[in-house]
Amino acid sequence: MKFVFPGDKIGYAEEFVGGEGVYEENGELYAAVAGRLKIEDRVVSIESVKKIPEINKGDIVLGRVVDVRNSIALVELSRKSGNDRELRHTGIAALHISNVQDGYLKDFDSAIKYMDIIKARVIDADLLKLSTKGRDMGVVKAICTNCKTELEVKGDKLKCPKCGNVESRKISSDYGKGKWE
Repeated sequence: MKFVFPGDKIGYAEEFVGGEGVYEENGELYAAVAGRLKIEDRVVSIESVKKIPEINKGDIVLGRVVDVRNSIALVELSRKSGNDRELRHTGIAALHISNVQDGYLKDFDSAIKYMDIIKARVIDADLLKLSTKGRDMGVVKAICTNCKTELEVKGDKLKCPKCGNVESRKISSDYGKGKWE
């Protein structure tokens, strides 16, 4: 079996059907992952050499908030605790306002904002529902909404070292430490 790397051209759409680990661009087939090339019944696929971590209930994950709506924040997951490899594309996870903190939260704006990096626990792996309840869960990195500089912890708020803007978030005890496990 031939070993291929992401981006390697592996054939043409008119001669093969692209299977797992393969994508098509302008009629040409390319490897999407590193692994062994497999061809079976005109289907070309890649058998990945690295195990891609699965997401299970109770897992701790790291992700970027890509949208905030009335009562839901949408989070693109990137890492799973205890595993340095990126997660396979899982879609978008949802953080409901009721799962942000213990007690009542009037609106997302005071706890989670667009582009925040959050540490969360998976509470439903099938529907990709998250929770940031708990002292160690919440925002681990945030940028100033005014000047886009990384915010620093000052008491129970975040303050911009550049423009002085003060913002509220549901801050993780691991904020700014680069540690999230």
